[in-house]
Amino acid sequence: MVKIINWNSEEYWQGIFLRNKLLKTSAGKEWIKELPVNEKQDIHMVALVEGEVVGTLLLSKRSQTVAQIKQVAIDDRYQGFGIGKQLLEFAEKMAELMNFQTIFLTGRKQAWGFYDHFGYKRIGYAYSDGQVILKKFEKRICTKNNTRRLESSNI
Repeated sequence: MVKIINWNSEEYWQGIFLRNKLLKTSAGKEWIKELPVNEKQDIHMVALVEGEVVGTLLLSKRSQTVAQIKQVAIDDRYQGFGIGKQLLEFAEKMAELMNFQTIFLTGRKQAWGFYDHFGYKRIGYAYSDGQVILKKFEKRICTKNNTRRLESSNI
């Protein structure tokens, strides 16, 4: 099951543990130990299996029309079972409901094919951050507002 959770909830902290274990450790970065106040306004999503957080994703507003997907982490034991797909599609649907027109994210090299598969376009050049190689990805999403604009421009 995929759902939205509250910032600083028990499930949020389970997501922090997953992010620390999978993202921070592999990048050679220090673990998150204190509540990230800068994430308070983000939309926090988790995937649950038998009540356990096995995936996490944050959706962050960057402007009126642009959202960022960040901190995507799927427990190693559950990779390859469609959990990342469920989280990504849920985040895209939320972004669409909130009338965002574009989503961007920064993906690790091992996930580039995953983002390609879901219609994200690679932007710019790859770069290193700590021990990981990253690239920016972007996707236009179809909202009611920009669909109306497209329809009226075709008349």
